[in-house]
Amino acid sequence: MFAAERLSRESNGAEVVAHAVRLALPIDPMLAAEMIFRAAPAVWDLVRDDIITFATRWHQPGKADRAVRFMIMTGRPEFAAQVWPLASSSDRQIQIPTLRGPPYFRPRVLGDDLQAKLSGLAEETREQLLSMIAGESGLDGMDLAVELAKIDPSSKVQAEVVQTLQFRRADHHVADLLSSAHDETWELIARAGYAREIRDDAVAKRLQEIQSRLVGATTDPSQRLGLLFQQSADVPGRDTAIAAAIADQQFVANNPQSSWLYLAQRAAPAALLEGLRQRLAAGYDLPLHADDVLLGLDVVDQGPIVDAVLNTGREDRKINAAAALVGQTTIEALIDKFLTAAKALREDPSNRALSDEYMRIESRLHCTRPAIFAAVVLRKGESDDSNAVDALASLVAHHGVHGRGGDKPLVIDPTSRGAWIELLRRWAGTVLAIPTGGRRELSHVASAIGRLGFDELVPELKRLLDEDLLRLGNARAGRADALRRGDIVASSDASIIHDIQYRSSFIRIGGDAVAGVAAQYLEDRDFGISAALILKSISDRQLNVPESSFNRRWPWFDGVDTARKVRAASPRPAPANGLAAPIVAAIDGLARPEREKEDQLLAINLMRVGLGMPHGDHDDLVARVVALPQPLATKPMLLAAMVLDGQIIDADLVMQAIDDWLSVANQDPNAWHKRQETWEIEPWLELLPFSTRPEAIFEGLVKVKAFYGRDWAKRWERVLTVVAAIPGPLGDGLLLRLAREHRDIADDYTWMQAFLERGAVASVLLYLDLYNEGVFGRGPNGVDAWHIGRQLAAYAQRSPELNSELQTRYESIGDGPGRKVLEQFFGEAAGENDIIAMVKKYAATKQPYDGQMHRALEAVATEKVPIGEDSNAYNVYPAPVGELRKALFGMLYGSPTEAAIARRCLEEIDELRDEHGIAADDGRHPDVMSERPWPPEAKT
Repeated sequence: MFAAERLSRESNGAEVVAHAVRLALPIDPMLAAEMIFRAAPAVWDLVRDDIITFATRWHQPGKADRAVRFMIMTGRPEFAAQVWPLASSSDRQIQIPTLRGPPYFRPRVLGDDLQAKLSGLAEETREQLLSMIAGESGLDGMDLAVELAKIDPSSKVQAEVVQTLQFRRADHHVADLLSSAHDETWELIARAGYAREIRDDAVAKRLQEIQSRLVGATTDPSQRLGLLFQQSADVPGRDTAIAAAIADQQFVANNPQSSWLYLAQRAAPAALLEGLRQRLAAGYDLPLHADDVLLGLDVVDQGPIVDAVLNTGREDRKINAAAALVGQTTIEALIDKFLTAAKALREDPSNRALSDEYMRIESRLHCTRPAIFAAVVLRKGESDDSNAVDALASLVAHHGVHGRGGDKPLVIDPTSRGAWIELLRRWAGTVLAIPTGGRRELSHVASAIGRLGFDELVPELKRLLDEDLLRLGNARAGRADALRRGDIVASSDASIIHDIQYRSSFIRIGGDAVAGVAAQYLEDRDFGISAALILKSISDRQLNVPESSFNRRWPWFDGVDTARKVRAASPRPAPANGLAAPIVAAIDGLARPEREKEDQLLAINLMRVGLGMPHGDHDDLVARVVALPQPLATKPMLLAAMVLDGQIIDADLVMQAIDDWLSVANQDPNAWHKRQETWEIEPWLELLPFSTRPEAIFEGLVKVKAFYGRDWAKRWERVLTVVAAIPGPLGDGLLLRLAREHRDIADDYTWMQAFLERGAVASVLLYLDLYNEGVFGRGPNGVDAWHIGRQLAAYAQRSPELNSELQTRYESIGDGPGRKVLEQFFGEAAGENDIIAMVKKYAATKQPYDGQMHRALEAVATEKVPIGEDSNAYNVYPAPVGELRKALFGMLYGSPTEAAIARRCLEEIDELRDEHGIAADDGRHPDVMSERPWPPEAKT
């Protein structure tokens, strides 16, 4: 460009540059346009007629096409007749592409007398046009936009131009425009918050004065807050005003359309805290998610917040959040009220009002700051009153709400660890010292020990458990007498099990000491399962096994294939730890014919836990447990654990369990109860694909579906999921047959996931065949081609070999649903060969160029790179398309239908290159060695 610019101004240089322009035109018109703009006017005089003829021939009237881009890049006013109607259009779909099409908008192309032209446009159109001239042009455009905006009667137009110039940091232009701007323009700019950004001191000062006046005149607290956020932090009284706006009774704290809380945290964190404090004191609503913000405030022990927290006579849930602001004195007063209420409730347990107040006090205490709460309890906890100990232990165990610390160890001052250990030991001794005491008190102290998680207290926790089991036995022995006496408390105590509290506490502490204690209870009928789960938790923690998702129901069969490979290894690897050994030993003693039913059932459940831990070869013992003379209904989870351990279970045994269930269900006069749910029978169906006869799943499904009938038909998604978990050709075959014979067991989306998540190309192709046949994709809830295409694209990123398979399939596929899926896939992850195949397919079926082809071209011609890991935002870069453009260019001379589609593809690629740039090794012309012009209109 520099050479053309300089040479055109030398003697006889204009003719040389004009010749170069004519040579460049059929290779890259945009290059020729740039040369015209840079060259001396004499060059334009030589090429004017040729260029205007070419541009007119290339341009489609009324469209912001590449010809318009060419015209604008020349900067020649001779094209004003074509460009002005587009640039001044009220349709933004036309105006914006026109002004943003070239790298820089060159306003000379709009012609002369712009002031007269602008006066005939609507205000909104002028606003958009001048703003974009200021934003998309060079220095000449900014100068022009300022001069035209100065004389524009609209304050909105002037303000829009100012904001655009300010975005470009054109400080001189901003000051120049504002020097002649309307008063309303200044107010609009002040409301937009530019006072802090403008560097001109005089302008900034005036805007600040206007902002201050607007703040004082605005009655709406939300609007006032928005204005205050725009002010600089050093403006006197700003933070006080922000706090007052937040504390205003009329302020809508939970406006889903506003991000005021985020803005306040960034702009004025101290003022935000003060405003929230004032809202709490006044009893107004707090914004959602304000809890963490409140922790930044200092605690108080006097004033309206304290009064509100201590007023427990009425229900007001927002006061619970205020409890995070109270200090030790207030928390101590709350605990005193809690203990008084607990004592009164024991004397009058049916008093509803008293019970409600008890719960309100408890809720507020749970919201206090943990470290302060713990310090108060430590100071007040030295009591020999078992009732007080019970109440305090309950508070410690349950302090904090779920997800906000209630499921984590209680935060205490590290220096108070020894004092806490002594206190908890004292509490344990207090509740254990009362032989006639209740089991609830024991469990509360046990939960408190677990909440602190000190391993020094494992002996006390064991003593509490022993006493609980002893008292449970006594309660069961006296249950009949209690029922005769009408003693509801005693009779209920016999049926309440507190094993979860003890198990949770042992698990929280963990370690070798806990493992040693748990091993002692494995044969206990009431705590044996919990003891095994404790050992499993310790094992999982040692091996860094991730915690299972709350939303995922056991069993998870996706690891069966790996388990079978481990089982088949020779020699089998040694267990990673020995924590399953005591469980195996306990099972060996329990799983005997002479043992009672309860012992045998315990052995079955212990084996289910033990198989989920590292263990040696105990297949003989497992077989012995399976053979125990207990109903099959007690063994589905055991068989599932065997499957997860890599074993192949007996299909006849599973089918017998299904037949037994159906026999009982059909004889039940209330069979409709069983037809309402599937939880009893579905676990058995899930096991069949992993049995000695995987195809028995079809026999089982037919029988079970017949029981439910059409009126009670159910979905059987988990059956589909387990079949999909079977790897290789066997899994493909079962899944294919299941789709053809039992399509109704799941919705379309679940079927799609079942096939695609198998991680095999063969499975993807099977699904595509079924979709093309119409097995899937029908009805109002059918998965459409767009969703499948996106899923295929995600899978193709992990399995590149899928691309070639899908391209081959596309070339042979007919005009049906499968074709739409593949074209949607190409729109997400197309390659160059896919585009050529699409062009040929479109031409063969006489289908015109459409949006789907455009998406496929965009996928090929651009590369989207996420701006960060797991980010949905990305940068777009040009991808190399040289070979594709060459192939498409060659198709221009094929059949008319094929040529029309290929040309449209080339044009779209050029537009993408205009927007995102040209890849490093790509040429300007699709095939310069062909000596044929591109675009064809450039032919001389």
